[in-house]
Amino acid sequence: MITLHRIGPYRFYVNSGYNLEPPYICVKHGANTAKFSLQPPSLLVNNGFPRGEISRIQQLVLEARELLMKHWARAKGTEG
Repeated sequence: MITLHRIGPYRFYVNSGYNLEPPYICVKHGANTAKFSLQPPSLLVNNGFPRGEISRIQQLVLEARELLMKHWARAKGTEG
């Protein structure tokens, strides 16, 4: 796991070695995790977050999307 960003209690990360996947971000807080596509922004997987919290996290992803895309490209070695 490569941590890309932190917002409040949430750690935003990607898994190393998945260079063929489209841009995505994983989010962790406590034992809960979620995975969001960055293009287009959408929830892919939710493991444990309540619906209201997923909505808040999705808003954070939308607000930080440009920064997260830059971090993702750097972590995956695809920045141009």
